[in-house]
Amino acid sequence: MKIDVFLDKKEATQIDIIRQLLFHAGKMPSKALAEQVGLTQNALKDYLADIVQMCQALGERFELTLEAKEVRLAFSSDINLNKILLTYLNSSLGYQILEFVFKHKKFSTFQLTQEFSSSEATIFRKLRDLNNSLRIFNIGIKNGQLVGDELQIRYFYYQFYLLVDSGFSSTDLAVTKLMAQLQPEFQQSFSKIARKRMGCWLFVTRHRLQVANSDYTRLTQIHDRFEADQLYQMIQNIIPEYFQQTVNFVGKYEGAMFYCFLITFDIIGEDNFARYDLLRRKKISTAVLDTFSREMIVMHYGYQKLSISDEKGLTYRLSQIHAQAFYFQGQLTSYETDRLMQYYQQHVTSEIAILISNLIEISQELLDIEASRHHFLWLNYASILIAIDLSLHENVSVGIDLTNLSVLGHSLYYFLLAELSSLTQVHFEKYRQHQYYDLILTTTKKAISVKDNYYYMSEFLSAYDIAQIKSKIKAIKHQKNNR
Repeated sequence: MKIDVFLDKKEATQIDIIRQLLFHAGKMPSKALAEQVGLTQNALKDYLADIVQMCQALGERFELTLEAKEVRLAFSSDINLNKILLTYLNSSLGYQILEFVFKHKKFSTFQLTQEFSSSEATIFRKLRDLNNSLRIFNIGIKNGQLVGDELQIRYFYYQFYLLVDSGFSSTDLAVTKLMAQLQPEFQQSFSKIARKRMGCWLFVTRHRLQVANSDYTRLTQIHDRFEADQLYQMIQNIIPEYFQQTVNFVGKYEGAMFYCFLITFDIIGEDNFARYDLLRRKKISTAVLDTFSREMIVMHYGYQKLSISDEKGLTYRLSQIHAQAFYFQGQLTSYETDRLMQYYQQHVTSEIAILISNLIEISQELLDIEASRHHFLWLNYASILIAIDLSLHENVSVGIDLTNLSVLGHSLYYFLLAELSSLTQVHFEKYRQHQYYDLILTTTKKAISVKDNYYYMSEFLSAYDIAQIKSKIKAIKHQKNNR
């Protein structure tokens, strides 16, 4: 779910306008853009003016123009979509209510009307919209308070504040102190991004310790499942003591919630996880699934293809996916997951598609997770497998010989590289005699060697030649990687 859902309809449409322009290299015909976002062309003009007014103070330059029936977008490097989105969110009623609810244990509708200078009808309508959006996380706002599983509430607000990058610090004393307590248990230090995530989780936790009214039923099951786990025991010793220094009461499940966070969001790192993996309870469902999934993937590629380092990284990434699918519901993003899904589907072979289906099937069987997590699992499995595919593919070596073009050959070599820059796993270089190449591109009148695979360009940089070269490289790739 995109964080845009917390915007009012008009503001969400304005963000969509900016996003569509970014997808189309900063320019679109006004008619096509209006149709894409569901507006008339007259309404589009008004929306463009509103966007300029909202964004003009964000950075050095923000330009959104309509000329000759074409809309153009350009802004300076100190502006990005997230910065624009945050500006809209800060002024939206939905966002403000979510922040208010987070900071207060109990509140009334009257308080909200006074706080945001809104009518009771507007507040009721916005609360209804928010609850519709929060349903995917199995939480809601009811009777003047947040309701639902406490771990889910923390997870939602962790994602929420991490996306808007607001309210927390990765360098404050609380984060530094906890890191110092945890560090002796691990051999590798925590990364910068891990510290940032830790800062956000602690920020959310400290607030929830003061206002929580929630359900801990599921955490009882988590506690029982991991009670004998070595890492879990360590967390159970550290976390309650840590929070007792800042709050009056710390529940018995704080360690369980922190443990779920620690093993899910790339906090401990590959090397630390590899050492923990040797000691963790192998009978728990997520650990069993990690092993099953890794073996399925290794068997698919062949036991000699993946190195020990590859397998270690694979196990770690699978553990993150399975932990998130098992412990947390819903996902909040600032990007188009459907668009990402489409991109991955274009790069997934039929063999990988079958493997993904098998991985999802075994995941749902062992973890008993809802079908709604199918999209999450597919996207993440595809990400892992495409990366493995690309890393295992042998590069195609291409030698370019333009020596007969004299002075022109030097610049035309780089023009040719630019035309072919979209090709992956291909190494281009200037032709060297006695060097083997999978393909030689040449403008010489006679082939350099009848033994080498070569392509003789008939007209430099012609669309025909470029298409033929790409087709030849694709065929060589397939041959090299399907031996």
